[in-house]
Amino acid sequence: MAHERLTLPTQPETDSRSSRRKSLTRPPHLDLCGFHCYQCLRSVINVISKLKARFAYVPKKTYGRRERSPITPTKDRSQLRRKRPAQPKSTCDPEKEFVDTPTPLGSRKRVRANQPKSLAPVAQGTSHGQGAIALGHAPPVVQGISLVPVTRLPDRLQQIFSIELFNAIQSTVFGAVYESNDNVVVSAPTGSGKTIIMELAICRLVDSMEQGSYKVIYQAPTKALCAEKKRDWDKKFSSLGLVCTELTGDTDFHQITNVKNGDVIITTPEKWDSMTRRWQDHKKLLQMVKLFLVDEIHMLKESRGATLEVVITRMKSIGADVRFIALSATVPNSQDIATWLGKNCAYPNTPAYEARFDEDFRPVKLQKFVYGYNNTNNDFMFDKSLDKMLPDVIKKHSARKPTMIFCSTRQMCQGTAKMLVEHWSKGEHLWPAPSKSFSFGDRDLQNTALCGVAFHHAGLDKNDRILVEKLFLEGSIFVICCTSTLAVGINMPAYLVILRNTNTFAEGRPKEYDDLEVMQMIGRAGRPQFDTAGVAVIMTKNENKDKYERMIAGTDLIESCLHENLVEHLNAEIGMGTITDVDSAKLWLKSTFLWARMKRNPSHYRIQGQTIVMDIEQKLEEICEKDVTHLQEASMVYQSQEGRLKCTPAGTAMATYYIKLETMKGLLALGPGSKTADILQAISEAQEFKDLRMRVNERMIFREINKGLGMKYPLKGDISTTAHKANILIQFELGSMEYPPGEAFQKYNNSLIQDKSFVFQHVHRLIRCLIDCLMESKDAVTLKNALAVARCLSAKCWEDSPNQLRQLDGIGPATVKKFAMANIRTLSDLMATEAHRVDMIASRNPPFGANVLKELANIPNFTITVTQITKTANRKDPVKVMCRADIGYTNKGVPSRFKGSMTIAYFLAECDGQLLDFRRIAVNKLQGGRDVRFTAEVVNPGQKIICYVSCENIVGTIKSAEIKLDIEPSLFPPTLKPTPTLPKGDNGASSNKWQKTSDFAPATLLIKQDVLSRSHNDAPSQDGDEYDDGYFAAAGVQIWEEPEEPLQLPNGNWACKHKCGNKSRCKHICCREGLERLPKMVKKATLIKRNPESSPPELAKCLKKGGIDFVDLATDDNSDPLINRMQTRVSMANCQPRFTYQSRIKPDLSILMANGKASKPEREEESQLPSPSL
Repeated sequence: MAHERLTLPTQPETDSRSSRRKSLTRPPHLDLCGFHCYQCLRSVINVISKLKARFAYVPKKTYGRRERSPITPTKDRSQLRRKRPAQPKSTCDPEKEFVDTPTPLGSRKRVRANQPKSLAPVAQGTSHGQGAIALGHAPPVVQGISLVPVTRLPDRLQQIFSIELFNAIQSTVFGAVYESNDNVVVSAPTGSGKTIIMELAICRLVDSMEQGSYKVIYQAPTKALCAEKKRDWDKKFSSLGLVCTELTGDTDFHQITNVKNGDVIITTPEKWDSMTRRWQDHKKLLQMVKLFLVDEIHMLKESRGATLEVVITRMKSIGADVRFIALSATVPNSQDIATWLGKNCAYPNTPAYEARFDEDFRPVKLQKFVYGYNNTNNDFMFDKSLDKMLPDVIKKHSARKPTMIFCSTRQMCQGTAKMLVEHWSKGEHLWPAPSKSFSFGDRDLQNTALCGVAFHHAGLDKNDRILVEKLFLEGSIFVICCTSTLAVGINMPAYLVILRNTNTFAEGRPKEYDDLEVMQMIGRAGRPQFDTAGVAVIMTKNENKDKYERMIAGTDLIESCLHENLVEHLNAEIGMGTITDVDSAKLWLKSTFLWARMKRNPSHYRIQGQTIVMDIEQKLEEICEKDVTHLQEASMVYQSQEGRLKCTPAGTAMATYYIKLETMKGLLALGPGSKTADILQAISEAQEFKDLRMRVNERMIFREINKGLGMKYPLKGDISTTAHKANILIQFELGSMEYPPGEAFQKYNNSLIQDKSFVFQHVHRLIRCLIDCLMESKDAVTLKNALAVARCLSAKCWEDSPNQLRQLDGIGPATVKKFAMANIRTLSDLMATEAHRVDMIASRNPPFGANVLKELANIPNFTITVTQITKTANRKDPVKVMCRADIGYTNKGVPSRFKGSMTIAYFLAECDGQLLDFRRIAVNKLQGGRDVRFTAEVVNPGQKIICYVSCENIVGTIKSAEIKLDIEPSLFPPTLKPTPTLPKGDNGASSNKWQKTSDFAPATLLIKQDVLSRSHNDAPSQDGDEYDDGYFAAAGVQIWEEPEEPLQLPNGNWACKHKCGNKSRCKHICCREGLERLPKMVKKATLIKRNPESSPPELAKCLKKGGIDFVDLATDDNSDPLINRMQTRVSMANCQPRFTYQSRIKPDLSILMANGKASKPEREEESQLPSPSL
């Protein structure tokens, strides 16, 4: 019997973009196949009726997954088929009768999965689940959605997927993801197969572009998710020749090389932000990025979401036609993300394709409960009170199935496990006993596991953690108490997941879990391959109950938090040139998700007023001005003369090394000449370590470590802060220290290893940032110490320690002790040792010594010498000296690489703590030697220049050379010593420091009138010290030097100071031929205003004592006949008065000598001394 055609009324088209739709439409309850016939409908109804009558079977939603529960015995596929009643052959033509109704690309697709069950019947292929209905002539349908078979893909792409049909979510977005290049936003529950959507986008790129011409970026919020994705995609895409690389650690040369060679780059937002901040260095790489996959994009509402928002905004501007695929959990405003991303780069103002699915599309039904408890206002007591509630929660929801309990700390994990064991031991067995025997290394874990309860955290031994996971998978252990280490990664067969307390310790303080962490934890319940249902329970305080109910219901809006975490990103954009002023900063913010949400929900951002657009503009300006001010106050940015915002060297280093602003303030606070201990303290106080927790039970072990002999710089005071812990962990590693003996300490070994690894993830970029800042400050002492710290951190040993031998393979602590006993303590000592003696000392068989020396040959043995080339002086400025440093090495071969890394050397030259030159040089460039020339400005005779050369990352390679400069003292400009502050006299006046003026030479000194008044009784005595500059000031004398520059004759000699008329005919040889050395500068003194109580003899004695050759007396001083009769230049009496200010006795001073003859003063009062005030 032929199928009777079902005729439906046509409906007018409302969307111009759906031109590909046929005019024939039908309601969703008849969308069973591509044919519209009553016979298909009747056959489905008949089969369902017979199934209900015979087996009392209730159909459930399935999604085309091939996974079967391991508990169900494997059956042959033929057994899963149900016999269908004989039906007449269909006469309908599939090609003519099929009506395809895909959603127009670029439009918003919202799938409402909460239809009545009768309107959403299930049809599925015979090989996909028990009770499936097979229609041989029609594609399976779920929730009114036709499932897409994998055969729609090319043959070489089909092997990537282990399924035959894509599920409802994947089928809905298949056309938008695989058959177009537009941006896509998908919001769907956890475990609904969103990963396959990203894989379809990669397949689209592989099928449309030539391999090697593109890069794919996948971003996940955590390193654990990145590692999991790399493991999966390495296997999946290897058949296509795609190389997956992971970029989550500190970026170095090798990681960048691996990234450039990879096709799929798996990274975190922070890491990619660090990369793209220097996008000019990786311009070619970024231009190859064609697909940007963002997993868990709902993290935009968290503090780390600001980084993700900035990264996407940056990729939209610097990328070359980048396609974005954004996936998130169920959120109500995913359309805002679609609006922000835009359809594509050609139509940025058109929203991206957006599809949202609710919890009905989850393959495993998950029940969620939130229980609120009264807050005791004491976090510790509240946490303890939850222990009493926990057994009741397990009893109510577990159904004696596997249970996973998430605790916020390691100690709580163990405490909760012990509490449950105690409860189980009393006779109420809420879970079965272990089904097999086992043995754990941790004694507490062994005791709890015997009762079916285990705990799992990062502080456990790795073997114990693996065994716990294995036993839980096998069903031997039914309850596991864990931290967030199991929130991602391997799937566990947990039916019940309990989040015990939502309060955790992060950023150095107690705080609520991030939404992303909560969703990951409850998503562990009811995994599709283990069960058909799951339960998640959140235990929290009453005041937080509404928050978590909205979260798990998917009604919590995604809001931007960029405005609260903007300052570091603003500094980076200023450094990149994207932002040059406040207006450009506002323009940049308008391209972010913050702008999209401000327009939709202005009240959330405290924007109130009638004119929303103007108010938003004003709010953006306030945000920009506030953060720019913070950066300027911290000396990270400055405003140029053209009015443009630019980064200072410190701001550039902050952006390059991804350092927080508060950390930069601490690093820049280091004073000149800081020591190694000061540098370690500054690094340890970095904000990057705020998540490092000093646990109460760890303080005892850190105090013991601080007392150890290996602590080079032991800390003083109580050990209680995070900075103390970071400092001790760094020195613990560099000193190759051992954990304190005793069982009470040994159980913390694994925990400290984890924390030490966390610290060393940050210290390298912190010290490199400090080095870049010190290069600009010209502080050679601190820079040299910082370079030494950086070298030690890379080698993980101190510079002057025998442990530097451990840089070589095969040499451990025991071998180091043997070498030290044989007086071999450095790499140089080992280089001078023969191979057979190395074998004998180390008690090793040949060719151990030969191998060690062979590896040692890859470490440069530097040589350095420094010589003075030229000197230039003008007696005004410091003497300029040109020096040359010759650098080389004595190795027979070229030591260009060590342990696979390129060997880099640095050269540093300093003079009296001032940095003269610093540069990095590849060691392979030193082959045959290399000379480095630099200039030094020397201000004092006898100064030395010291040069250093060393490897950046290898301890024990530093060599130095110094040179004492050959410069005559007469070449230096006059020096000016500050005048001692004179105490107040009887009139209350006090002296000021010398001031410079343009009327005299650079060393001119001006004397204020208020210091010239003295009393007679304040005269210095003959006992004690000599005159000083303070007395000259008191006498009203100004000391200065002749400003004339020395004249160099054509023959290279220097002109003398004689005042001969015709020097070419002068009888003086020095006038005719000049002097071989520079003439001594004539030192003069000028009497500005002589104190009436001062006499010329007394002044003469003072000036002679000060080394004054001539004195110019004021011609306007007519009060003294002797001064009027004196010539401008007078010679001084050769006398050496000795007295101090402390005595009131008047010294006996000789009379001023004019032309070698004594001159008697006409008035007695002229011999009175000025009285210095004390």
